[in-house]
Amino acid sequence: MIKLVEVVYDGANQYHLQEIIVNSSQIVSIKPDDHMAGAHAKGNLPEGLYEAQQFSRVTFTNGREMVAVGTPEMIGKKTKNILHG
Repeated sequence: MIKLVEVVYDGANQYHLQEIIVNSSQIVSIKPDDHMAGAHAKGNLPEGLYEAQQFSRVTFTNGREMVAVGTPEMIGKKTKNILHG
């Protein structure tokens, strides 16, 4: 299990962040999310994130997707550390 910070859209043009613990063995793919980086550049995300913060789209075996704070490499490293370390 790994802890990630998920970006959640509430449907009213508001985003918020929440910590989520996911089963790392259920992750199928991790790729950069440029759309969320654009939303951040426009000031649509909560304050407190680094100006150059990057985001990733994480896909799970059940087809669910989430946007997480961090690069695919960072999230992949967390997963690898759990599986191999």
